[in-house]
Amino acid sequence: MENFKEIMEILADPLFSSPIRIGILLALAGINKITFSELQKFLNINKSTLSVNLKILENYGLVEIKTKIFNDRPREVIIITKKGKEFVEKYLEAISKYKEMIENQDKNDNK
Repeated sequence: MENFKEIMEILADPLFSSPIRIGILLALAGINKITFSELQKFLNINKSTLSVNLKILENYGLVEIKTKIFNDRPREVIIITKKGKEFVEKYLEAISKYKEMIENQDKNDNK
């Protein structure tokens, strides 16, 4: 039960309460950086929703938003920070532990 409490404390973090923020972090963890428009298309969400959630992640220090010039046009590039990667690892570890706990419970129930 102690494992369950620890896992739930991690997953109860307000940043994990939004599937959009989780999706942003998971996407960035695999590629490190992406343009705003590419991320919007990838997640299939509107600009304002993405913008609001990126600002929250930026305020927590999990992503950086930088303006870069591509083909003479400014583009926002979203970059995951070291803290953001650590956050994703913590999240995935908690999910993995929770999955393990459920599997062990199923095995014990079937005995």
